[in-house]
Parts: sequence; structure tokens; C-alpha cells
Amino acid sequence: MFCVELDGGNGPLKQVIAIIRAEKWSATRAVIDELGIEAVTHHRVLGRGRQRGLRYLRRATESGEGDMPYLPKRMLVCLVPDQTVTELINAIIKLNQTGNVGDGKIFVCPLEQVEDADGRATEPVVATT
Repeated sequence: MFCVELDGGNGPLKQVIAIIRAEKWSATRAVIDELGIEAVTHHRVLGRGRQRGLRYLRRATESGEGDMPYLPKRMLVCLVPDQTVTELINAIIKLNQTGNVGDGKIFVCPLEQVEDADGRATEPVVATT
């Protein structure tokens, strides 16, 4: 089980947030499982980047109807020990990189504090397995 402890453990945690193509979710999930990462949340999201959505799917009217300004994506949020971040990022890139616009983005954030639902704060945050 993955848990959060006040001291000891495997060092500080990082939050890795990846926005990927929806059709790549199953393969990405399998690799995350192979890496032994248990603290994973995924969401179905709509978004856009430089491509500004799709504007050529249907015949657009004067009002712009028919455009898809936001595209379906998957957002993964993983909490991983600091030493696992590079391996996770490389695995996500290897599976999701097509060389085309819209492959996604990966964000890495330090995780400094966790609030329990009952309001108790725990810090610093370290991983244990």
C-alpha cells in the first residue's frame, strides 16, 4: 500500500501530471502498473494547446459552429518518489510521442504538504512502499 509518512521512507514525493491523447491511455496505464506506481488518478478532460482544437472536421458556418475548440484528452496524476520521476517521464514520452501536434504535456511539481479530509496537515511528505 502507498501511504504518506512524516519521516523515514524513500525521500520526497513529486506530483507528475501528464496530459495525453485519449487513445494512448490503456498502454500508458499498463506501463505505470509495470513500474509499480500505485498512487495514480486519471481524468477524462477536454483541452487544447497550440493546435487550437480542430477546425476542419465539419463544414463550419459563419458563426463558427462545427469547430471543436477542445479535444478529448486524459490527465494522469501520479505521486512518485523523487528517484522514480525520470523513469516515469521517459516511459510516458516513449508511449505517447507521435511527433505530431497534440501529443500532450508533462508537468512535475514538488509535493510539500498533504491535507487530510479532517483538516490535519502532514509535512514533509515522503514515500513509503
